[in-house]
Amino acid sequence: MCLAYVAAQELGLANVTAIQVGTGPADFQHGANFAIISSTANNATFFAGKGLDITPFSLDTQMLWFRTHLQQLSLQNGGGGGNVLSDALVALGEIGGNDYNFAFTKGMPRETVRAFVPAVVDKLAAAVEELIGMGARAFVVPGNLPFGCAPLYLQRFRGAGAGEYDGQTGCLSWFNRFAEYHNRVLTARLDALRRLHPDVTIVYADWYGAMTSIFQAPGKLGFTNVLRQCCGNQTVPCGKAGCAVCDDPSTYGSWDGTHPTEAVYKVIAGGVLHGPHAYPVPLAKTCPPPS
Repeated sequence: MCLAYVAAQELGLANVTAIQVGTGPADFQHGANFAIISSTANNATFFAGKGLDITPFSLDTQMLWFRTHLQQLSLQNGGGGGNVLSDALVALGEIGGNDYNFAFTKGMPRETVRAFVPAVVDKLAAAVEELIGMGARAFVVPGNLPFGCAPLYLQRFRGAGAGEYDGQTGCLSWFNRFAEYHNRVLTARLDALRRLHPDVTIVYADWYGAMTSIFQAPGKLGFTNVLRQCCGNQTVPCGKAGCAVCDDPSTYGSWDGTHPTEAVYKVIAGGVLHGPHAYPVPLAKTCPPPS
């Protein structure tokens, strides 16, 4: 479950169709989802310039699909039909986390990866600008999650000294500070975009704050395995033959070591839809349910 799914339920809307599943414009009457597995903000050329052999689906790919989709809708409407984005909500992300994940997986030094942040935020801001130019007037842009709490990172860096861990949560402090830095740079850029486009609504979704509230007091929200993954392990990853799956995912913080469980996404979605984990206003006030 992701924020888009929960938001659709909350606002009384139909679920959007994945762009890779739909076969024509008729399949996207309620919207389109351009997410793709392991996508990054930057493209392969960026990573090659950093000495990394990574060829991911990037935000460039998703924007290409988006432009193609709009052209198909325009053709369906005889080349006209007005601006289909004027009353749409564009959810941009979360994108950027995989730029960092891939680099850390390749063993790149922490401070070198930290220098990626401005380039990642530049890509996100450029996409918002392009979408505004296409006619979009409402956005929700999530920040990074506290990936220092992800089981994959806790396993990969399990040799870290005791001082590397947050005494309250058990998470890796440096990586969470990294996510906080990304989020500060992103929110500053979104503030600048709001000043440039006062007629456009841009909601920052504080996924970090919402998820951190779980790690700080997991028992209050029913989580008993908050730093563990439900599906798979370091030997047999989730999705591979023979992987083990927990009995009750609702008590776990992570589904597969990197992605939150459905229960965590519900907490995140609640904080973004109704506050306090959205800025400048909760998403539900921006997009009230139909009467």
